[in-house]
Amino acid sequence: MTRTMPRLLEEMASFDPDAPAVVMGETRWTRAELDRRSNDLASRLAGQGVRRGDRVGIYLDKSPEAVAALLAVLKADAICVPLDPTGPVPRLAHILGDCEPKALVSSANKVARLTALLEEGVSVPPVLLVGEGTGEGSDPRLCLVAAGSPEDTEPAPLPQRALDRDLAYILYTSGSTGRPKGVMISHGNITAFSDWAGWKFGLTAQDRVSAHAPLHFDLSLFDVWTVLAHGAAVHLVPQGIAFMAVDLVEFIADNRITVWQSVPSVLRLIARQLPEDGTRHDALRLIFFAGEPYPPADLRDLMSKLPQALYFNVYGATEFNDVTCHPVTALPGDGPLPIGAPCEHMEALVLGEDGALLEDAGSVGELCARGPTVSKGYWRDPQMTAARFIQDPRHDLYPDPVYRTGDLVRIGEDGTFHYVGRRDTQVKIRGFRVNIGEVETALLRHEAIGEAAVVDEMDGEGTRYLAAFLVARGSDLDTRKLKRHCLGFVPNYMVPERFELLEALPKTSTGKIDRQALRARLDAPAQAERATA
Repeated sequence: MTRTMPRLLEEMASFDPDAPAVVMGETRWTRAELDRRSNDLASRLAGQGVRRGDRVGIYLDKSPEAVAALLAVLKADAICVPLDPTGPVPRLAHILGDCEPKALVSSANKVARLTALLEEGVSVPPVLLVGEGTGEGSDPRLCLVAAGSPEDTEPAPLPQRALDRDLAYILYTSGSTGRPKGVMISHGNITAFSDWAGWKFGLTAQDRVSAHAPLHFDLSLFDVWTVLAHGAAVHLVPQGIAFMAVDLVEFIADNRITVWQSVPSVLRLIARQLPEDGTRHDALRLIFFAGEPYPPADLRDLMSKLPQALYFNVYGATEFNDVTCHPVTALPGDGPLPIGAPCEHMEALVLGEDGALLEDAGSVGELCARGPTVSKGYWRDPQMTAARFIQDPRHDLYPDPVYRTGDLVRIGEDGTFHYVGRRDTQVKIRGFRVNIGEVETALLRHEAIGEAAVVDEMDGEGTRYLAAFLVARGSDLDTRKLKRHCLGFVPNYMVPERFELLEALPKTSTGKIDRQALRARLDAPAQAERATA
């Protein structure tokens, strides 16, 4: 029988229906409750004409209802398109115009923003409202359908015909251009990753796993589907506290969280608020992080406060989830962490500029991912798909897609990979090729620097230069000393010419550095705040 998440979760519900599945604050849904609510909404979607292969947008704040909506879409053999509930209207308009959903699942508190979409000229499909409120008095151009009370009925599950090769998700990611592109993720992609991650991290029904990532971010595939498929409980982190360190520390303690996943910048916030006596947080057995480098000094701080946990640095992208994994078995030194060796279910290839396979230690090339989690490409963008999803260069016997990550890595002596930077962030400075990631790594080696981001820009005479944005660890920094520090690790032409101190680096809704916002600061007429003695 085809393995899809709805089938796996139905098996879980029949095995132990009263076990906790989704928890948020005082709301605790059992497996049976999640199954029943998702069956109800799936039936209502079918009643609106949603059929196999149709796209359904999920425009809800993070909540148990949002998890049920995702599952309901899959049970209806449709394709989930999770939307950023706080995203700008023009971006949402582009996504809806691109994927053309058959229906939206939303709530009454989103009606005003749905109306704003109409003003952008977007054709908004029928909207199934869940939760409290009916949207009474809304714009008559909106077709609002009250989802009703799931307690009123006991709907039979819909027959499921989706195969593992069929699409389950379209996740929109900006990429380097800022234009949203839809990554097509199949049922098989999700179950293959879930099988590996559940085994690798030893998930059991006794685990309480935080779901920190937004549901439109790829980290949520672990937070929701891997966790539920292995019988553990999903503990949803409310959107409002996602970057509030004190509240996150309390959330971990109050929920007795055993497994935590997030981007490093969030873990750094948490570590600063953790008490030296970690008894309230001693249930945490596993912490893994992805999405950006973790400064070693900050990781040492976290590990000293939570010594009982196991730590993993995981490398991946929306297009393939995870491909390498590095267990941090000892306190890290001052150098950047390796991104690790290939995950057991994946193969990692390193290709040179000529497309040749690189295998020797010390070689630097583009990391490519091959395996069952490599997605189907980009929605309605065959040109971009052909450029990034290439044939395995080792043979031409049958279609065998390999995803080009655009990330440069160095092969270590022990076969592990070390992140160097983005291929598309290689810039020419005074005729020399510079990888911005290497400059950021050099800056982060400075003990007084907590965060660093480097961007390139043109001056008034058309000369390209580097600008560094820094977050200091509680003290001012001297520009000349910073430049001397950088010269200890990189050549002169790679040293930034401009430094700006910030209280915090701007972040996207998924917790990553917002480089577009940094570039906007460079374009602003105000002078930069120079680092001073």
